[in-house]
Amino acid sequence: MSAITGILYRDTESPVAQSQLCRMNDLQAHRGSGGEKLFLRQNVGLGTRFLMSGEETFSIEFSTSAGKLVILLDGEIYNAEELREKLEDADRECETEGDSELIARLYEVFGLEKMFPMLRGKFSLAIWNETTRELLLARDPIGQKPLYWYQDEEKLLFASELKAILAHERVPREIHLTAIEDYFIMGAIPGERTIYKDIFKVPSGSWVTYRPMASSQRERAVRYWQFQIQTVENLPEEDWEERIQNQLMETVTIMKRNHLDCGAFLSGGLDSSIVVALQTRFGCESIPTFTVGFKESQFNELDFAEAIADRFGADMFQEIVEPDAVEELKNLVECFDEPYSDPSSLPSLLVARLAARHVSTVLSGDGGDECFAGYARQIHDMKEDAIRRFFPTFLRRGIFSPLGTIWPKLDCLPRYLRFKTVFTNLGMSAAEAYANTVSFCRNPLRERLLRPLMETPGFVPSDIGEQIVAAFQAAPEGDTLAGMQMAEIRVGLPEAMVKVDRTTMSCGLEVRSPFLDTKVMELAAQLPSEYKIRNGLGKWILRKIYEPQFPVRLKGRPKQGFELPTDIWLRGPLSGIFREEVLSPNSPIASWVDLSVAQQLFDEHLAQKGNHGGILWALLVLNQWAQRWKP
Repeated sequence: MSAITGILYRDTESPVAQSQLCRMNDLQAHRGSGGEKLFLRQNVGLGTRFLMSGEETFSIEFSTSAGKLVILLDGEIYNAEELREKLEDADRECETEGDSELIARLYEVFGLEKMFPMLRGKFSLAIWNETTRELLLARDPIGQKPLYWYQDEEKLLFASELKAILAHERVPREIHLTAIEDYFIMGAIPGERTIYKDIFKVPSGSWVTYRPMASSQRERAVRYWQFQIQTVENLPEEDWEERIQNQLMETVTIMKRNHLDCGAFLSGGLDSSIVVALQTRFGCESIPTFTVGFKESQFNELDFAEAIADRFGADMFQEIVEPDAVEELKNLVECFDEPYSDPSSLPSLLVARLAARHVSTVLSGDGGDECFAGYARQIHDMKEDAIRRFFPTFLRRGIFSPLGTIWPKLDCLPRYLRFKTVFTNLGMSAAEAYANTVSFCRNPLRERLLRPLMETPGFVPSDIGEQIVAAFQAAPEGDTLAGMQMAEIRVGLPEAMVKVDRTTMSCGLEVRSPFLDTKVMELAAQLPSEYKIRNGLGKWILRKIYEPQFPVRLKGRPKQGFELPTDIWLRGPLSGIFREEVLSPNSPIASWVDLSVAQQLFDEHLAQKGNHGGILWALLVLNQWAQRWKP
């Protein structure tokens, strides 16, 4: 299955109209073009779309000792074979090969608290117990699969995508003002909030129980998995190398089970190259790999990807894309439902389209940077922290904080004189500094840019910075890199997965990410920081293990990935639409954004006095989203 939907009215005399349920379900048809299944019983309507033909033979209704269950599952359980063996050991067998029945039997035999930690996969899940009249909603540990919900005194709605919930005629669309600031901090809306005040996400790694006929309140979310750094010391380097290789190989093995012909995204970077290398060990004659590039040479990695494909005898499907930037921007807005400003979302959409023409499933390198510390900002902040430790707090706050305030933010300065963010960060704790680092629109610019929003009655400032600091501080004391990883994985990673899910599901492509398997992540959480960043290189131990297999010219190459030439496009094909629509007095975001500040940033960018492509792209995406979705 690839999409789930539900309508539950509190009043048992209020029947769910099949036409209403189908309308919501049909809006998610791109996630599952194979067909649909519906369950309708008076005031309860449940629906699912499935991706693969043949799934129509699978049931979603099961009789168990725990009650009559309806199971809706978006995603797949990778270790299903091992779980069926556990059920057999407990004298309970599945009659079908479907994951829905597997969930029903696990729920029956082991209960929720034991069941969820057993599951390895990516999924959003709804379990309706027809006997007890209870609904359970849950998401996979990282939140790779989406699940939204809305509740009022009359009804409870849930769906895989926001657009399906909005299809119900009695759902308010009031904008959540705090979410607008969230967006300008992270480029997305993290956590349980959404762009709409009354619609929420089910938390990743959690389940929530509802009794919609008995109460309009939900129970508190129960977290069954959360990333936690727990370093294991005194293990020889050779043992770490062996453990990592064995675990990655085991993970790829279960992910390729029944999908030996699946392809791979190949950017030419370390993580995707490792995934391709692991796939070749299955004896596949030719793995189909997919990559896209742009005519702007600095954003074109086709040569690197081709070298990896040649090294491992993989088939290479590649395109130099020159998309209609304005039209593709509209496609992104339709695809994401919420404002989402990661510029790599467009290349991700394009490579997903390319892959979907050839295969139904691909493996990807997503998660390698988060698990094994591959971000340049982490290396940079580690250097800052080394300086921070030389100065007492009172001295840092007394000297560096004022310097950060007065130092000019001019991209035209030589890089060695761009100290504004460095001075600002040195005046903060390591946790506060990292929260500042990951914000792509930092204060005081954010306060200037969003002045109309922040002056709106009822506006509540974003707490994303506090969430990042709290996640950072949950790491072992004194381990700065561990703190950064905790912040990346607990706060940032679930929103990074939004890009992967929406772009691939928009064309019915399934993607599996070995680095996001909980077994791999738990192993990475035990790995000491010294094996992650060393000699100024991130993912050090992965490089040591795998780079000898790669062409020499790829060794130590800086991270690139699928990136978009945002700065160039905003001085070229996107400059007209930015000027005409974002800077228009009639712009739909004028009540949130000070357009005079946006104009200043745009003018500086055009004159190449600053590179503001990231912020300008975020403004453009928000404007396009508001034109399409703002009430």
